Amino acid sequence: MRNKYSWMLLGLAVIVTGFLVGKHYYTKAYAQREIDAFVSEQGVPSKAIYDEKMVWDWQKSGDYIKRFKVRGDSADIVYEYLFIAGTGDVLFMPYSSTSAEPDVKYPPEKTEDDFNLYYGEAYEDGGSSLYVYHLKLFTGVESGLDGGKYVLHKSSDIFDSDGKKIDVDEIKKGDKLKIYFSDEVAIKETYPAQIDGEYIFKVVRE
Repeated sequence: MRNKYSWMLLGLAVIVTGFLVGKHYYTKAYAQREIDAFVSEQGVPSKAIYDEKMVWDWQKSGDYIKRFKVRGDSADIVYEYLFIAGTGDVLFMPYSSTSAEPDVKYPPEKTEDDFNLYYGEAYEDGGSSLYVYHLKLFTGVESGLDGGKYVLHKSSDIFDSDGKKIDVDEIKKGDKLKIYFSDEVAIKETYPAQIDGEYIFKVVRE
């Protein structure tokens, strides 16, 4: 009887071990695909990548980590990507032995989450610029904008509520707008105040 239970326990241990090993390799392959997709969207050419390594931080975080260097960047800069196993997110965390904040040649593409979202309203029809007021911070960090009138010198990256690109002259007086501003916004103290397009990620007509 004892031998029977020993064999049962051994069989169970083999099954559990096989499951865990299989899960690890499946997750690692998935992490590899997700990181590679992130790198591709970032615009890093595959032929420029060297010293590539993929590791699993099994002792601490349980995350999968990919590291490599890029031709054209300083040799001390390492591109590091973390695949967070719990959430499926990919984080880009470059590091360097000579700089706390390395200036990489291929920074990741900016998204809405990198900007401060304001709600506003057009007070005139759009022409070559946008005319907005009633700005109110919705998410992000306060950028020093108040409820006054502004001329936004932005003629591209303007969308309707369905995500379709529209021209600036399609914005009409009274349209409700979502505007994504960078953290540091330079305001020209005229009347109305003016903001250059470089400080605006995109505008969405609701």
